[in-house]
Amino acid sequence: MRIMLIVSIIASGLFATSSFAQDSRSAGGANQWLSIPQIYDKLEAAGYRNVEKIERERGSYEVKATDRNGARVKLHLHSQTGEIIDRRQRSSARDRHGDRYLSGGHDNFTECNERRCRDDLPQPDSAAAPTGK
Repeated sequence: MRIMLIVSIIASGLFATSSFAQDSRSAGGANQWLSIPQIYDKLEAAGYRNVEKIERERGSYEVKATDRNGARVKLHLHSQTGEIIDRRQRSSARDRHGDRYLSGGHDNFTECNERRCRDDLPQPDSAAAPTGK
């Protein structure tokens, strides 16, 4: 009876240590992410500039930057190699009403009203005073 108890304790101890060893190997792979400065260096080497944001998201890095042609892009990079997984061109800047900035030849933007940008609004002609006679 004692021998069986001792054998079962030893066997359970061996299985427990082998499972812990397996966990530490799989956790080591998750810790091999490239650092943010390494990702930044890879982006610069690939010709990207004006890097606005680098963040870890869903197992990869999400980056917003400007490519060689001057287009704003959103990139997803592999967390361990730094390779570009997905690349999407971002739309140009828009104001809160959906109008593109600097398009349409507007003198004043939509947000410019009497409360804001007062010096940009046309001033009434003070030289032409109304004559009552």
